[in-house]
Amino acid sequence: MCEIERVYSPYDYHSINEGQSHKRWQTAVTGVGGRILFVGDQFLLNMSDRLKSLVDALRSRFWIARLKLHMKRVGLKQQVRFELEGWKPKVVLDERYERFVVYGSRTVTLLGIFTSLLLIPPPFSVIISLALALLDLFFERTALMVQSMFVQPIPEKWDSDSWQGNLYHYDDRMWGVGLLFDNEEIARVALETIRAWNYDEDIDRDENVEMSFVEMNDGGYMTYLYPSDERESLREAAKAVEQEQIEKGKIREHHQNIFQMVMAQDFDNPPGSNFRTFKNHYNGGRVMLNTFTTARLVDRGSGPMDGLPDGFGGVESTDPISLKEVKITHEDELRRDSVEYQHLKYVIPLLES
Repeated sequence: MCEIERVYSPYDYHSINEGQSHKRWQTAVTGVGGRILFVGDQFLLNMSDRLKSLVDALRSRFWIARLKLHMKRVGLKQQVRFELEGWKPKVVLDERYERFVVYGSRTVTLLGIFTSLLLIPPPFSVIISLALALLDLFFERTALMVQSMFVQPIPEKWDSDSWQGNLYHYDDRMWGVGLLFDNEEIARVALETIRAWNYDEDIDRDENVEMSFVEMNDGGYMTYLYPSDERESLREAAKAVEQEQIEKGKIREHHQNIFQMVMAQDFDNPPGSNFRTFKNHYNGGRVMLNTFTTARLVDRGSGPMDGLPDGFGGVESTDPISLKEVKITHEDELRRDSVEYQHLKYVIPLLES
């Protein structure tokens, strides 16, 4: 007896209905004991499987090493930064290096006094003087930096696999987007978290919530939701840290580290999909965002466009939120410093390896 087994593969693309997270699968025929049946040389097949496992393991290690290198590079930038003020270079160091700056500057001064007492013939005297002048300029153009951490609101519970799809609806006034979950608790927590990013207000007037749709080269699209790094609470927290430094009599530059959650999910985008309709007709402006559960859409029409509850009613006791605007872009058009680019470049490959 044989049965069909679905095995994860990063190569093949298996299209399923819109509104479900698209996966990549390959089909293999398995028999008793889970051994792969193949008409031909069983030894060669086993060797092929071993090579494939080796390649997958190497790929996984490569992406882990790449992510670690990226995190180290980001961490180094948080400790040491090189900037330009007009045409003048400037070095910004974390305040933990304060002693290095103080004693380094004093050492350069002492070396200058000491070498002036020595009768060093040129060109050595010129070289030493030039080196000391450059070191003195380095310490003169060095500033110290204080760091702080700000944590954006995060959900009390989260399961990305529960996010099954998106719903799109237009009612002659504005577009409505619904996030479809198969778990009512996750749907409620997701909407409460998004509202928390907007200080639990119904209307987002300051773009506190970022929502974007990114078309992928493989034909699908990603949906992103995350809090803006320009929220008022972040600015207030930064001012508090800077005021504290002033009260202590310290001159410090401030670097604010932000810890936040990014809601992201990938979906199919076949011809005639509702997302394509939304993309072709959305011209900017407000979008009503809500969350739904699959149980609330049963027997409510033939499809997502016809099945939205009246008034975008989703999770009970939690109101929807009106977003100021959403972004629709392509994978190749993302800025390198954007959340979406960083997620696609470093996180997705690691998860698929």
